[in-house]
Order: sequence, then C-alpha cells, then structure tokens
Amino acid sequence: MTLVRLFPSFEVFEGLSRDEQSWVIAKDYGICNGWRVNFAIDSAGRSYGETGVSADVSTELDRLLLSKLRSLSDVIVTSGLTARTERYRSSKHAPIAIFTASGDLDDVPAIQGTQYFTPLVLTPQSRVAEVEIRLSDVDVHIVPFEHTNGEGGWPSAVSAAIHHEGFQSPILESGLSTLRRFLQNAVVNEVCLSITNPLGTGVSARDVDPAYISSLIGGFHGFELGQLFTDGKSTFSRWRRGSNVSQP
Repeated sequence: MTLVRLFPSFEVFEGLSRDEQSWVIAKDYGICNGWRVNFAIDSAGRSYGETGVSADVSTELDRLLLSKLRSLSDVIVTSGLTARTERYRSSKHAPIAIFTASGDLDDVPAIQGTQYFTPLVLTPQSRVAEVEIRLSDVDVHIVPFEHTNGEGGWPSAVSAAIHHEGFQSPILESGLSTLRRFLQNAVVNEVCLSITNPLGTGVSARDVDPAYISSLIGGFHGFELGQLFTDGKSTFSRWRRGSNVSQP
C-alpha cells in the first residue's frame, strides 16, 4: 500500500499497512496546542450517508487516523446529538466531554457503559440542576458553563470551560452544524480534513481550495494548509489558523 505526502514536501511511503500509514500522517500532524477538529466528508461534500452516521463516508485509514489523533489529544469533545447518533464509547486515549442542554444521554455507551475515564458533561449553568437529576445514576463530572455574548456564542463558553478543567489539546468531533458554530466563534486552531473518494480518482484541486472547503463547512477564512497526504483515493489534510486571525 502506498501513501504519498504532497505538501509541504514530497515523499512516498511504500509497503506500509493502513495502521502504519495512519501513524505517518498523525506524526506529521503532531500535537495541537489548542482546539483541533477532525472531520470527514466524501468527494460530494457529504458528512454522512444513507444511515445518517459518519462511518458512511469514512474509510479504514480515516478511522485509524482518528484513533491516532485522539491519542495526541487530552480530551475528546462532542455534542449530545453526535454522541447519541454515533453511539459514542469511552476511549482509552482520553476522556470524553459531551456538551448538552438536556442531559439526554441514556443511549450513549460512553456514559452508561464501562469507562476508561470519568466522562465530562458540559451544560449551561441554567440547566445544571435538571442535568444532575437526569444523570444521577451514572458516574460523570458535570461542568457548568455560562456565556453572555449572545445565543451563538456558546462554543466560546464551552472552550473556556474545557480550558478551565486543565485541558490544552481538545479534539472536536461533531456534526457539520456544530463545527460551523465553533469555526464562526474562532475557537478552532486546526482542522484535520479527510476527503474520501471511493472511485479512486486521486487528488482534486478542490481538496486544497480554501474557498471550496469554506463552501462546505463554513468559516474557513484564515486557515492555511500545513500538510497534505493521499493514498491514491482519499486526501488527508491539516489546516492551521493563521497567526494574523484573532481568537475570542
């Protein structure tokens, strides 16, 4: 199996297993000192398929890469909706942190099942009492957050709560609408984007066009390409927020 790094330098990695390929990419990406997003779409720009989950547009290499990126993070952050839809399980790499206003996590294995770490549940200050009652029978650490900069500013409040808990390298795994909110609030420092192409047509110029990516996920202004890999079918790219783009 062949993996090719196209940027910032050209190198061919031949004869590697998928797991070894994922390590090459992850080590090149390195640790993010800030918020990192991992997101996968297919060549048509879809983030999920017929069954409504991200696995529909993922590949084996993409899933292995996600595991490696989790190992480079100190907390895995997701929404209640994503945790329910994807049936999130506890990770051996880092604790799971789920932000929710309802506490509706009864069907989430990471909350209800065997845990490597105590899960964090982030909820608005005004909802703490209700969420505590709803989750009173499970072992979770409830973290309140409060924001005063309008209804759309809650990602900044979630970020502040995560950092207050001592985490420095969160990885956000979410659906498209949540990702857009985090980008709009300038919380995200890096985007690790997988564009899968089951037809195997190779790298498209659109894969490295910030305007095209912004049309798909929104709020991509100020991000610069750091690394680009391909396995001949899909592309794996890491984008960093430019130093001239301010954060809240």
